[in-house]
Amino acid sequence: MQLNGKYGVGNLFRILLILFSFACIMFLLFYIKILEVFNYSLDFFLGMVYPIGFCFLGLVYQFIKLFDSLKNNNPFCYNTVIVLKSAMIFSYIIFLLLLISLIIIVFVYDYYSFGIKICVVVVSILFFGVGVALYMLKELFKQAVSYKEENDLTI
Repeated sequence: MQLNGKYGVGNLFRILLILFSFACIMFLLFYIKILEVFNYSLDFFLGMVYPIGFCFLGLVYQFIKLFDSLKNNNPFCYNTVIVLKSAMIFSYIIFLLLLISLIIIVFVYDYYSFGIKICVVVVSILFFGVGVALYMLKELFKQAVSYKEENDLTI
């Protein structure tokens, strides 16, 4: 089973990410109606879903672009470095938004349960770790692209 190319696993993941992004868009479009059905009020913490959701969609879009480069059999190009940098920035923005929402639900809203607070902490740590991993991948791909360009020039 091949990873890149038109019939590779990378293209399958790309299609799954596109379907997932459509599901996220539908969730964001009907978010207010979902809150009305479950009888929740829209406070600041629940209002943070929109900026976090849009940043998450940006992160998913960057991963779709990464799988596009796998589909086109050209993963080691400078465009991959730019996409990884953008994904890293989206990940750090999500981390900061989750950190802001955590501070607000700890100090302002005391009716959220301890489990929700722990979940927000875990997810924010997860996105910080994703940002660090994307930074390391960006630097690795930057070095690989420079070696590839140097090798292409010597031949």
